Amino acid sequence: MAFDDLPPDWTDRPLSTPHLAGDVVDLLVKESDRAQNTFAVLPCDENDIGYPTPVLIDQTDWLVDDEERREMLTALAAIGLPAAVLAFSSSRRLPDGILDRWRADAETAFGAAGTRVIGVFTAWAHHVEPVPAPG
Repeated sequence: MAFDDLPPDWTDRPLSTPHLAGDVVDLLVKESDRAQNTFAVLPCDENDIGYPTPVLIDQTDWLVDDEERREMLTALAAIGLPAAVLAFSSSRRLPDGILDRWRADAETAFGAAGTRVIGVFTAWAHHVEPVPAPG
């Protein structure tokens, strides 16, 4: 996935359009953000159209314990978005086990807050890829 694949009208398209969300993550989560372990929330409206400004939380400790991770995600999900794309970034690829825990807890927290999670991605160096759903 690469931001240079974005169509000119990408801001008018739903992020649920196949392959679009990953390219948008690549554009909005810059290399400098990735180097700072940034958790990104790309807010969307009820039609999955992205709002202009993402929520970026840098210096995220991907190794926090389960309770702290869930508290953080619950607090963040409380902003009450109709839909969102989520991205976990680091300077290097995060291990699958960590990504699985963050994805599961994020989907639970955002779902409980009424936010539909459109997609979940990981971003590092020059790469963006989806974090697969469990199962």
